[in-house]
Amino acid sequence: MMKTASKLRTAMVLAVLEAVAGPAAAQSNNTNPSDPMLVPPAEAPVVIASWEDALARVRTGSPEYASSLKSIDRSRAQARLALAPLLPTVTGQATYTHAFNQLQIPLGPTTLSIPPTNDGTVGATVSWTPINPRAYFDWETSRHAVDVTRLDTEDKRRQIATGIVAAMLATLSGARVSELNRVGLRAALDRQRLTETRLAYGQGTQLDVERAQKDVAAARHLVVVGDESLHQSREVLAVALGSREPVAVATSLEIEGFERAVASTCKLNDALENRPDVVAARDRVELAKRAVTSAELAPLPTLGIQAQASYSTDPTLGPNDSYSFAALLRVPFYDGGVRYGQLRDARAAEAQARAALEEVRLNAITSSARTRRAVEVARSDRDVSTTQRNLAAQIDTRTRDGYRRGLGTSLDLVTSAEQLRSAEISLAVLEFQYAEGRAAAVLESAQCAF
Repeated sequence: MMKTASKLRTAMVLAVLEAVAGPAAAQSNNTNPSDPMLVPPAEAPVVIASWEDALARVRTGSPEYASSLKSIDRSRAQARLALAPLLPTVTGQATYTHAFNQLQIPLGPTTLSIPPTNDGTVGATVSWTPINPRAYFDWETSRHAVDVTRLDTEDKRRQIATGIVAAMLATLSGARVSELNRVGLRAALDRQRLTETRLAYGQGTQLDVERAQKDVAAARHLVVVGDESLHQSREVLAVALGSREPVAVATSLEIEGFERAVASTCKLNDALENRPDVVAARDRVELAKRAVTSAELAPLPTLGIQAQASYSTDPTLGPNDSYSFAALLRVPFYDGGVRYGQLRDARAAEAQARAALEEVRLNAITSSARTRRAVEVARSDRDVSTTQRNLAAQIDTRTRDGYRRGLGTSLDLVTSAEQLRSAEISLAVLEFQYAEGRAAAVLESAQCAF
């Protein structure tokens, strides 16, 4: 009779436990969470749905992008300044003079006042140095500098694109981790109710409940940390896109389509020497060599001409209007050692430019190899993490099943829960890291047009 009652009570306990702790998947679809921390974080004020949306915002709002474009304008302005010494200059002047003290000289019927009491003069001067070898050479150098600036801007676009890709995927990863943290918290709350129910029916101990409560506290910590990480990733993306409000990426974004869109914007170079930063560094060596030549041209003479015209209302012993023309030959015999200092500085700068080119090449080779290797590592790590997640899910299911039937301990229950949460989060992060690695492999040696 007592055995029959015991079996009946056990059956009732199992029925209650099954009702209290159902499958985790069913709990994850609960649209009316009872715990406040199960409520998802607030939506970002700005949401972008595609790579094209991100590029549109970059073009209109990114300070970094705008600054890179203005670099080309500044380089063109410098080229125009270099042209100025080769073109004529025209200046005008006007004076008015009133003399308070004069010398009166009688000249027949009239008296000459020197200087005139009131005299107004207007004039113009035209100057031009048509023969200036160094100025011509420097102007040509400035035009080459514009091309180098364009290459720098192309490389800056590549860096901007790389940063945006990383920020967008980090935001998606943060949103996914935030979601998984709440799934983990919901499962931890289920386990806590499971242990409390067992204790209420005399099938567990207070230690089981306390272990479950500790597991809930750990799950809450992950929710708090994950939400803050999500907010920070949105802020990083906002800075990259030039937005004053946090920016999120629509969870409907399809990763493979995203990768194709990035690849269509940034075309992969076949040769490492064609990377914009390598080409720019190589051209800087040529600019440095031209600077040496420019310093060597400093001793060459220049030949200029100057024409003047003026009109005076009251000239002294002369006509009212006057014209003059002069040719000016300048020969720089000695300038205090300026040109020798410029030559030494230019040669040192050329050596630095060659060293910088080798450094850029080495960094490009290392970075390219590392990026290709990172894709393979991320893929292998993702595959291993998938296996770990699947095993952790099976172990957790079996542990929960057994615990509801009185097998195992609460320590087994909590341990399997922690391992499953960790495996879920690791796999989610690796999925996005793999996508980021594939995009980075494209952008590593690409030319981006946007």
